[in-house]
Amino acid sequence: MNNLSKTLAVTLINKDGDEFLLSTGTIENLYFIEDIYSFCMVGKLSFLDTGGIFEFGTFWGWDDEKIRITYGVPESSDIIKEYNIYKIAKQAPSTGSKMQTNNLVEVLFVSTSYYNWHYKQYSLSFKDKKISYILNHIMQHMIGEEFDTFEATNETIPYFYTGLLSPAENFKYLMERATGIETGKAGYVCFENSVGWNLVSLPKIMNNSNELMEPEGKYVFSASNAWYQNNILSFEREGIDNSSRQQLSGGFRTGYDMLRKKNFTEEFTYKESRKDVEDSFMGDSQYPLFDPNITGQEKYIKTGESDETFVKNIYNSNWIKQYSNQQLISIYLSGHEKRHAGGIIEIEWNSNMSEELNQNFTGKYFVKSVINYFYKEQKPFYNQKLVLMKNSYDRIIT
Repeated sequence: MNNLSKTLAVTLINKDGDEFLLSTGTIENLYFIEDIYSFCMVGKLSFLDTGGIFEFGTFWGWDDEKIRITYGVPESSDIIKEYNIYKIAKQAPSTGSKMQTNNLVEVLFVSTSYYNWHYKQYSLSFKDKKISYILNHIMQHMIGEEFDTFEATNETIPYFYTGLLSPAENFKYLMERATGIETGKAGYVCFENSVGWNLVSLPKIMNNSNELMEPEGKYVFSASNAWYQNNILSFEREGIDNSSRQQLSGGFRTGYDMLRKKNFTEEFTYKESRKDVEDSFMGDSQYPLFDPNITGQEKYIKTGESDETFVKNIYNSNWIKQYSNQQLISIYLSGHEKRHAGGIIEIEWNSNMSEELNQNFTGKYFVKSVINYFYKEQKPFYNQKLVLMKNSYDRIIT
């Protein structure tokens, strides 16, 4: 990887369809993010305008103007993505330059389906349809996309009305009431990554038995083999949030069944919630992040639900997401286009080599998000930050 031009090509497309390939020498920096808790990918591009866009204008950020990004390591398969311009954040002469040339332009961009997700609305009713059927219908007819990974749901909703809400609002409402037909567990997410669109439950994709993500090989800390593709350049750890244990510990949820004309109360505890999802955890289920005997306030929350099953699914869906975010590790690497949010990797920590050291970090990790960075004057020119989840330990603390 000698220079940025071998890993990246950026093309601006104006409202007339004219294409302008940016010289990599004018790109100050570029990044874009994919995350399992975000429907769409987003990013930012900063470049020096050497063609007079600032004053003469062939590129103004209209709704139908786009950015095409082609990226990938040499001797590998490139990924091509197109994005809509969300905002031209800045246009200003760079230091010491004249008005007509070398103006610094900063552009925020989003997935081409972003506006459909958050601004499009329509009115449609469904009767006795599975939640996954409704979600797939919205995806096809309101978003205009197809799922590449799709996990059907168990639950059927007797009556559902889109209510002139956005697809994102309807998805959030429906997903937290669903369990996966393959796992029988809650925790649905819908996200876009470099592979495509995904509708799947966390217990399915955070399974310790799933295959490792490409590029192949364990992730290591190696000073002697600096050019190894999975060599970790640096890392950060976000500590456990002890205050959140009060929410994870459980409580009571109340509702009212309109058909039976009766109130009901559902009790949830840390131990039972963890047991409900433990066979899908990244690690050994007998070694949780927190003490399995956690107890908290016996808090009563009105849910507004009339179905006990939905109350349980909503609680467990939020519980597993919150629990999985308690301890995050970020690693920085030389970039590779095969890495994506929703994958699984394995790290070879120094403690793996010695039984005398703490074994908590050993094992596999789930990739919550991937941030792709490109710099013209900083090696590696293409690098990535992977935010990793691990929601149980492989071995007991030594």
